[in-house]
Amino acid sequence: MHEGFSEDRIEIHFDVHQPIELIELTLAFQALGRDYKRFLNDRIRSEGGKPSDDDVKLFITRIESNCILAELAGATQIVGAYFSLMDYQNIFIDYIKNFRVLIEYFRGLSKKKNPKSEDIECTKAGAQAISDVMGLVAKNHDGKFAIRARAGSETSGGNKVYAEIELTSDEAAEAQRGALIAQKVLDYRGEADHENVLMYFQRTSTDDAKADGRTDDKAMISSVSDKPLAVHFASKLDQAKINDMKNDPSQNPFKAAYRVDVNVEVDRKGVPRFYRVLHLHEIMREDDDDDAS
Repeated sequence: MHEGFSEDRIEIHFDVHQPIELIELTLAFQALGRDYKRFLNDRIRSEGGKPSDDDVKLFITRIESNCILAELAGATQIVGAYFSLMDYQNIFIDYIKNFRVLIEYFRGLSKKKNPKSEDIECTKAGAQAISDVMGLVAKNHDGKFAIRARAGSETSGGNKVYAEIELTSDEAAEAQRGALIAQKVLDYRGEADHENVLMYFQRTSTDDAKADGRTDDKAMISSVSDKPLAVHFASKLDQAKINDMKNDPSQNPFKAAYRVDVNVEVDRKGVPRFYRVLHLHEIMREDDDDDAS
C-alpha cells in the first residue's frame, strides 16, 4: 500500500471489448473526478467546513490494462485535508450510494415523455459528468461498468466491498440518454439554429477552453455570416477532438471543414457575435476530399 494514501479505495471497472479513444477514457476519469469533487464539497459544507482544493483530490494508485481496471484513493497525509484517512471508508461508501441513486434517476428519466425543467433533479454539470462516464460503456456492445467502495488489501477485512453498482452496456446507455435529456432540458437553447453546416477555422489557439466552453478560436460559416466569429463548444469531447487535431503536427486545422450543429448568439442589435457548437458530426480534411476524387 502506498504511504500517505487511504487504504480504502474507489475501484472503477470498464469491461469493454472494442477499441476506445484515449480522449474518451480521459474524459470519463475527469468526469468522475468532477462528480466526486461536487459530492465532497457539499458534504464539507454540510458539516460546517469550507472546502479547499486539497479536500477533493483523488489519486489513481493502480491501472490494469485488462478490461481497464483502476483504483482511486484519497491522500490526506500528503496534501492535508478536511477529512482524515480514517474517514475515507464512509465517504467512499456514501459516494457510491449517491452515484447509484443518480444512475437510477437518469435511467428513469430516459423513459419519461417530454420532461420539463421542474422534473430535473440535478445540475447540468452533474448530468454532463454521468453522460461522459456512461458513454464510454454504452457504445461498447456487451460492455460492463462497475464502481465500488472497498477496503484496502492490507486491512483486516481484506478486499471487502462495502457498496457497488454494476451496469451492462444497455443500462449504461439508458443512464446516458437520461443525462443527455437532462442537459437538453436545462440548456436555455437546446435546439440548434443551424444543423449540418460547414465551419472553417480562421484563427485557432492552443490555450485551454474556459469553463463555459469559450475559446480564442474564430471560425467562418458562410451560410450564416460573412464574418469570422468566436467559437464556444458545448461538448468537452468535441473540444478535446479539436485540441487533439491542433496539437498534432501532422494535421492542419485550417485545411479541414467541420460539419456541425450550432446556435448563433447575437447582440442586442441582432448582430451575430459567436457560434455555440452543440455537436461536431465530422471533420472533413482536404486530403479526404482528394482521396475521394
